[in-house]
Amino acid sequence: MILMKTLKASALRACKLRGHDMKKFKTLQWDENTNPKNCISECKVCGMEVQCLTRPAPNGIDIGGEAVALGCKDAKRRGGM
Repeated sequence: MILMKTLKASALRACKLRGHDMKKFKTLQWDENTNPKNCISECKVCGMEVQCLTRPAPNGIDIGGEAVALGCKDAKRRGGM
């Protein structure tokens, strides 16, 4: 199991490369030991999201969402990308 701290850092780096300015992560689900298991963040500009899962399904992914796949819709206007 990968630590949530590591997943969040990787997700934020990927989002930043796409021109996103992400909000603070929110924890949606905790495991039995009160460790975060499902966290989500949203871009302040365009609203695209990224989700981090410490225990994805066998055919799932640990970091996913529009913000890691697509560039920020407003990045060109702000001078990025």
